[in-house]
Amino acid sequence: MNWTLLVASTAELRFYQSLVMGLFIAIAILFVVIWLLRVKVRKLKLQVEGEPSPPVKKEEPVKTVTAAPVVPKEQPKASIRPKELPDPGLLFRFSMADENVTEKTINVGQSQGSIKTFSTETVNDHLNLYIRIIENRRDRDIYDLPKKLSEEYLIDMRRGGKALIFYPGLKSFQEMSSRQRVYIKEEPDETGELTFGKLEPTAPVRFRLGDRLNQDGKFINGFFEFHLFTKDYEVKTKAGIPKIEKLFFLRLYKIYPGYDTGNPNPDGFYPMIDPFTR
Repeated sequence: MNWTLLVASTAELRFYQSLVMGLFIAIAILFVVIWLLRVKVRKLKLQVEGEPSPPVKKEEPVKTVTAAPVVPKEQPKASIRPKELPDPGLLFRFSMADENVTEKTINVGQSQGSIKTFSTETVNDHLNLYIRIIENRRDRDIYDLPKKLSEEYLIDMRRGGKALIFYPGLKSFQEMSSRQRVYIKEEPDETGELTFGKLEPTAPVRFRLGDRLNQDGKFINGFFEFHLFTKDYEVKTKAGIPKIEKLFFLRLYKIYPGYDTGNPNPDGFYPMIDPFTR
C-alpha cells in the first residue's frame, strides 16, 4: 500500500512540474508579444511626429503631341497679273522713218523682247524678225532716177522655238525652218527668195508659236498667232523726190485656247487651258 501511494505522489509531482513549465513558457511568449507591440507602436509614433515617410511615386504626366497646323500650299507667285496678260487684237507698230535707222528688230519671247507672252508654250527668242532697208541705189545715175522711189526691205526671220508660217498665197500653215527670208519690194529679188510688193492686213504673213506639234503638224496644247503686214506712207528725200516707205505692224491675232490664269507654274508663267474643257 505504501508503494501505491508513492507512485501516485510521483505522478502528481510531474503534473505540477509540467503545469509550471507551461505557465512559464506562456508568460515568456506573452512578454515577447508585448515587446514587439511596443516596438511597432514606437515606430508609428515617430512617423506621426515627423519622421519622413517613404516617398510616394508620382505619376508622370501624359505627354501629348500637338499636331502642327496644316499650312495651305502657297500658290506660285505669277510674274505678271492676269489682267496684264496680252489680249488678242493688240497691234504693235514699228517704224524706220529716222534716216539714221536702217534696221529694226522685232522679238517675241516668254519674258523678254518687244512682245512678251508670259506663257509656258513659248520661250525667249521664240521668234525674231530682223527688218533691214536694202541699200542698192548708190551706183544709180542721179539723172536716171524715177519720179517716185520705193524703199525696199529684207525681212530675216529666225525662230528659237516651234513655229508655223503661212505666206500670202499658200493654202495652209507649214513648219518654219530655223531661218527664212522674204523681200518687200516691187520686183522679184534676183536671189529667188519670196518677194512681196507689200503685205496687206487681209493677206499678212502669219505665224503660229507654240511648244509641241503632233503628227498632223498642229500644236498640242495651244498657240499664239501673229500677223505681219505693212502700210505705205510717202515722204520726200533731201532732193525733193517723193519716196514710199513702209510701216511694219505685228498684230496678236489669236491665243488658242486661252490662258489658264488660275494655275501659273512655279516660275510664274501661265499654261493654256485644256481645250477639251472649254
